[in-house]
Amino acid sequence: MKKEASVILAKCAQDKLYGIRIEKRDNDWVRTWAFKLKEETAEKEGFDKINFTGSFYTDEEYPGCPYCGAKKCFVCGNCGKVSCYDGSDKVVCNWCGSNGTAADDDGKLDVSGGGF
Repeated sequence: MKKEASVILAKCAQDKLYGIRIEKRDNDWVRTWAFKLKEETAEKEGFDKINFTGSFYTDEEYPGCPYCGAKKCFVCGNCGKVSCYDGSDKVVCNWCGSNGTAADDDGKLDVSGGGF
């Protein structure tokens, strides 16, 4: 049986791009793997144009960000892009610089990959 999978574009606090492989399991998306990614490759593969809505969870084997090791990430309320999350109360988007206070969610997220 073929698995439904895709890649979410994310950015580390070290200002480096990486891809997060997500896999459909039942009706949820699960983060299964992360890998370093160059801007040119992300654009060529169309990762910057991928958008997802749904529940996102983390597989136990998920290695986290390939640069800082963060296993958590957050979606910016301003630009909709994904950044590493270190678990602190304050968050700063690694894409647009917006900052705010972290809040628990219900697992439902809108994820957008556009623009570098």
